[in-house]
Amino acid sequence: MTQDQRNFLSMARLYQYGNIMRTTIFAYIALAAIMELGPSGYSAPLTVLVVAVAAYGILGGGAALDDVSNLRDAMDEDMAATSFGKAVKSRNMRALKMTSTAVLALIGIAELYALFA
Repeated sequence: MTQDQRNFLSMARLYQYGNIMRTTIFAYIALAAIMELGPSGYSAPLTVLVVAVAAYGILGGGAALDDVSNLRDAMDEDMAATSFGKAVKSRNMRALKMTSTAVLALIGIAELYALFA
């Protein structure tokens, strides 16, 4: 794989990660609006939708970040020696993945709590 291909794939996966996160947050906001403005009480379809949105965000976002991390680890020595390469290598992708997973899970739990409360 050439450096240009690796750069293109990294940028594309990061863009996809951003889209996954944006879609997930938008869906959470839409579900919260439905819960607030709709009839009160438990709703099985809304419960399934909250769980599905959480799974989509956590699994899709995690896969995109794993791909970016793998592409970063496959960086050639010349690129890794540049200041950009050093900065990319120093990023803690594992912490980003853990943080985004925790935030999406907490939002999902909060919405489930709102449904059951």
